[in-house]
Amino acid sequence: MVTLPPATPPGNGAGSGIEPPSPTELDRARALLHQQRARSAAFASARALFQDPAWDILLGLFVAYEEGTPLTIDAVQAATGLSEVTIRRWLLTLEHRGLITCWPHTAAWPQRSLGLTDEALTMMLQFLQEI
Repeated sequence: MVTLPPATPPGNGAGSGIEPPSPTELDRARALLHQQRARSAAFASARALFQDPAWDILLGLFVAYEEGTPLTIDAVQAATGLSEVTIRRWLLTLEHRGLITCWPHTAAWPQRSLGLTDEALTMMLQFLQEI
């Protein structure tokens, strides 16, 4: 007869009273980004059906904020794989809605830095805490 080890080590997990740490909002955002990339790869021939540029941009900016990494428009375009026209349209929409900031306005469009507004950051945190 073969004896299998317990599913969780003794003293950890179920029945021990010790709960594993909850994922942070950053962990959850990274998981969502990973899921989106995996979905895009799995459905490569139908990728356009699953595009959500505004959400992809907001999620990427949240991760960048949490990691302390500034993002430029070029970097967002490279990360999302969206066309320059699509990126420009959505960035202008998100900025007009007060969800992102884009600076400096004197820089060439692709080199401008992007960030979430306080309002968008609050909304992202509320959402990520709920999932």
